Amino acid sequence: MRPLLPLLIVLTLLACPASSPAETVPGTPLSNSYGSEQTRAKPGHLTLATTPDGQLFAGNHDGVLRFNGIDWRLTALPARSAAHSIATGNDGLVYVGGYDTFGRLAPDGEGGLAYEELLDAAGLVGDQRHLGFVYQVMVAPGGVYFRSENRLILLPADGGKASSWPLPEATRSFFQAKGGLLARIQGQGLVRFEDGEFVLVPGGEALADVALAGVVEREDGLLLVSHDGLMLADDNGIRKLDGAASEMLSGMRSYAVRGLADGSVVVGTLEGQLLRFDEQLRVRQKLDLGNYGVLALDVDREGGLWVATESELRRLKLPSPWSHLGASQGIAGNPNDFEWHDGALWLATSQGVQRLRPTEAGPPLAERLPWTNYEAYALLSAKGDLLVGVREGLLVVEPGSQEPRRLYEHPHHGVFALMPSRHDESLAYGLAGPDLLLLHRRQGKWQAGPLVSLDGISVYGVEEGERAGELWFGDTRGPLQRWSIDPQSGEVSSRQTYDDSQGLPVNPQFGTSVYRFDDAIHAASGDASFRFDGQRFVADKAPPATLVDRPHELSVEQTPLGDYAYTTRELWHRPPGQDEWRPLYPGGRGLAGYSYVRYGQDGVLRIATWTGLLQFNPEESMPDTAPLQLGMESVLARNEAGETRVMPTRTDSTEPVRLPPGYSLTLRFAMVSMESGAEFRYLLHGVTPEWSEWADRDLFIRALPAGDYALEVQARTGTGRQPAGMTYRFRVLPYWYETWWVQALLGLALLGAGLAVAMWLVRLRTERFMQANRRLEARIAERTHELEDANRKLAELATEDALTGVANRRALENGLRREWFRCLDQRRPLSVLMIDVDHFKAYNDAHGHLEGDVQLRGIAQRLAQQHDPQRELLSRYGGEEFALLLPGVHVQEASRRAEVIRAAIAASDAGMTVSIGVAGMVPDVQSEPDGLLRRADAALYEAKRAGRNKVATDAGSPAG
Repeated sequence: MRPLLPLLIVLTLLACPASSPAETVPGTPLSNSYGSEQTRAKPGHLTLATTPDGQLFAGNHDGVLRFNGIDWRLTALPARSAAHSIATGNDGLVYVGGYDTFGRLAPDGEGGLAYEELLDAAGLVGDQRHLGFVYQVMVAPGGVYFRSENRLILLPADGGKASSWPLPEATRSFFQAKGGLLARIQGQGLVRFEDGEFVLVPGGEALADVALAGVVEREDGLLLVSHDGLMLADDNGIRKLDGAASEMLSGMRSYAVRGLADGSVVVGTLEGQLLRFDEQLRVRQKLDLGNYGVLALDVDREGGLWVATESELRRLKLPSPWSHLGASQGIAGNPNDFEWHDGALWLATSQGVQRLRPTEAGPPLAERLPWTNYEAYALLSAKGDLLVGVREGLLVVEPGSQEPRRLYEHPHHGVFALMPSRHDESLAYGLAGPDLLLLHRRQGKWQAGPLVSLDGISVYGVEEGERAGELWFGDTRGPLQRWSIDPQSGEVSSRQTYDDSQGLPVNPQFGTSVYRFDDAIHAASGDASFRFDGQRFVADKAPPATLVDRPHELSVEQTPLGDYAYTTRELWHRPPGQDEWRPLYPGGRGLAGYSYVRYGQDGVLRIATWTGLLQFNPEESMPDTAPLQLGMESVLARNEAGETRVMPTRTDSTEPVRLPPGYSLTLRFAMVSMESGAEFRYLLHGVTPEWSEWADRDLFIRALPAGDYALEVQARTGTGRQPAGMTYRFRVLPYWYETWWVQALLGLALLGAGLAVAMWLVRLRTERFMQANRRLEARIAERTHELEDANRKLAELATEDALTGVANRRALENGLRREWFRCLDQRRPLSVLMIDVDHFKAYNDAHGHLEGDVQLRGIAQRLAQQHDPQRELLSRYGGEEFALLLPGVHVQEASRRAEVIRAAIAASDAGMTVSIGVAGMVPDVQSEPDGLLRRADAALYEAKRAGRNKVATDAGSPAG
């Protein structure tokens, strides 16, 4: 039980008990939205296509949009026509239909695409070129079909003569199925296009007056999605299908249809709904995407479903075991706990107790229960009952009861955490403010037992020991404690404290936390981890303790699916029977704030986050994904004169790219992935000692000395998928004066000069002896002067402030320039905190300068405790003003650090407060280091004008 420490666990795609769609609560698929703000194009997308290399193309009113997972690029059509239809050809090119035009997109040689019109290739002349709207582009083995308002045109794949056929006026949409073309003709029905003729399929007249949205191939025939519901076409004709899916679609304006790899079918409607049916045509999901119609659907090579609407583009992870429960399901407030109980999902949130029940009619909506006017904290399903911890106390919901029974009540605090006993099913523990509440099940009912005072422990994790009533308590204020409590009477028979004397040194800033792993008690304090060996604590130097950045937040869950180690922002998984721990990223790196996890009796795993609940349903399959490819999009070389050269983007293993001397390199990495959050890192052998931090895809390498270099690059997506790494080899050529023959000639010249000088020195030897005394006296005087000058310079270069003991301003200036150019080379952020003691002049005037100096030294000591001297630089900037240099820290993290420092000073016994200005950026060649100090100083004055004891962040600093 970790009531104050956020918890996190993630399941992988392992076998779990299956359930029918109605037995659990469906969530909203994880998704990303792209509107005009991202695409820079008009809203409204008409059609979609994906290419073999993973890129997405969308037909838009402004032309064709291309998306590689990072950038959106637009290719315009003639006369700025809208792109009404697109499709990927067998040659990998994208074919496009617009208004009075059709063609294809081909590489322009500069990384972009150019539109090539194909009207001439189709043999269209004169009025034949007045096509109107080209509604559909269809790729077949024999070529590409273009369907205009009144004609169907085929461009053969072999480049032969094009074919063209007139279309009946009542022709509606074409569909590709079973290797051929189907079409619906109003008043006639479903027909097959054969050798330029339209032939009615068996039973096709059933669709004479019924709109047809799409056709999906199945083993038992063709599934037809119509405005009258679902139909099945086979050799015996066409028949309407019964069932909930068909009834749901009947009367809907279905418009876009797509079959998925798992056999399910997705239907988009003009009402803005998205429906998914499984292979047995059971309703799996019904999503409301808004007031805009769904116009197109497509699937990328990573299994993501793209939805084009009249307003935006969306990418959904569908199908996927992962989904989200939140505002879309009417959940109010932040979830503190949750439990699957009695066929429903119960939630304890900041807005009280809520419940979601499964339904086949569509997405469930949370029902708020009027059992508390305040927060609900904890839930525990035990022995058929549901225990509910609320601010006013503790409730129990018994089978068949519509109202809860109150077990415990308190006017000031309720029960904020519940934990069942590992040893006694009729015993449970509740944390009730400063007390521990013992709960017993007697005669079939839960009853509140004794209250045990925790004597001021600020609980940071609770674990039960080797018997009922033996409890380990982590404490944010101090050392770990082990209590022995009589479960019946509540009497504490023993208490033992574990600190330095028992091998567990306590960091007073963090206190201690506790968790159980491999049937052993583990603890952490600050950045140190420990394991109890039965007698005392020893250092824990094995995973998972060594995996995470925040050991004091670490907790471990052991399940039949493997072991999961997690903090608020990290998750590691060790599959059953394996030793290797692997990082997991459910929902990507942008989805964080994991706080609690529970595997429900409905076979679904749920995780509380800052935005709702993540849930994992093992019944849903994960689509297969194609391997990712890592490469270079562009490599540019530039010299000091501004001359630019385009360099090859690939190198072979034997011959590196040849780079002229004095040229720097600007490289852009490429990895096409629709999963957001792509990151890259590099290692330049012989230049950088270790791998860089994960960053964006642009890298600048300053001009290097002559020699051979190897740049190793790695990449990963937001969900942790990694392609094979790549190595880019290049050779920096020497300047002309660095070539071997010039060096040899120069050596000979120097040798001759040396011999001449030697002869001249021999001739002057006699004169040198005679002047020895004078030179010696002059040398002594010169050395004395040099020593005095050196002592003066040493005094000037002293880096410690005499009053406070921290670095002085000169050290800050040197450190700032050193870290500026280091961060410039590595493309890392650099932040500065300017810290000023509030009302210090008034303190000096009231107490005198000697007392003021004492106070200033105390402030400096407290600031020194708040920084890492190995990586950060604290200095006295002048007077009562200090500066803290933070290399590799984004401005958001720097602002958080500033707030921690401000709060620590304010809460200390110094009796004074500080104001802090924050500025940060990724250094670039156009900026100067001193500008960062000026921006932080300006932010400091903003904090002081805001009333002091404040933190202000420079408005011009980039966010993270």
